[in-house]
Amino acid sequence: MSALTLETSPYRAPFDDSDADLVLHTLDGARFAIHKIFLTTASPLLKRCLMSGFSSPSPPLEGLVVRREGDHDTIDLAEDGITTEKVLQYCYPFSNPVLENLDDIQAVLELMKKFGMKCLMNRVKSLLVQPSFLDEEPLRVFAIAYRFGFEAETRLAARHTLRQPIFGPFVKELEHIPASVYHKLLQYHRNCSLAVCSLTADFSWFPGFASRWVWFQCDDCIHHSLSWPLADGKIYEVNAWFIEYMERARDALRERPCGKVVTDPMLIVEALETAAGCHTCRAAAYLDLSTFIGEHFTGGDRESG
Repeated sequence: MSALTLETSPYRAPFDDSDADLVLHTLDGARFAIHKIFLTTASPLLKRCLMSGFSSPSPPLEGLVVRREGDHDTIDLAEDGITTEKVLQYCYPFSNPVLENLDDIQAVLELMKKFGMKCLMNRVKSLLVQPSFLDEEPLRVFAIAYRFGFEAETRLAARHTLRQPIFGPFVKELEHIPASVYHKLLQYHRNCSLAVCSLTADFSWFPGFASRWVWFQCDDCIHHSLSWPLADGKIYEVNAWFIEYMERARDALRERPCGKVVTDPMLIVEALETAAGCHTCRAAAYLDLSTFIGEHFTGGDRESG
């Protein structure tokens, strides 16, 4: 009984066609046998390089060497096999690959940018602004988006940085953007902080109907030592527990100028505990405070700036 032998391909499936006219060698030894048509359709730079012939005195891509080996051309890449495979999946009529984290997205964008694959980069950029990335790593998203010229994504990520203290841990992506850009982000954060903190110290922006809120109506609680004008031009006394809540909110907003900060239970609970000691405030404090926060700080998930 003869031993069963299996013929294995040196190329990584599904990029292992026997009639392929181009082979890519990656830094970690992976090999991809592909058809030029898919790569050159996605990359005008590679099209000029591969179709110019070997008599071209100056290849369009610096450092890219195309060798003729038998019936196909060969290119050695400085990238790894995993990144190369993901980019090829975008080039071929396959389903888009899964890019699980910002490192994967950035590596794919780097290779696409190297080869001038702008159309493919536009397909990848939407992955940057997934809610999980924006919520957990907005500064990294900001730096990556700016680096690759995604203006809308850069602005969106900048707004999400307001949800975190601006002087957080260093992220390596900052090394790829100018210091002037980071300085503008810091200034944006500061301007938003000043703007939103001013709302907690001046009630003249409160609409006239705000006088119906319980902290303006109740005469049984201790009032703050100052009276406050509203938008209707009238002067009102304000319960001390509401002013104390606004002062705590101001301290939190100074570091994180985002509307959601004022919904922190630790900020709200002390105010509600004090209000609960008053028979007038007890019934209305929670509803009025929730309405106030929802309409003027977190309505529509607004951010400052």
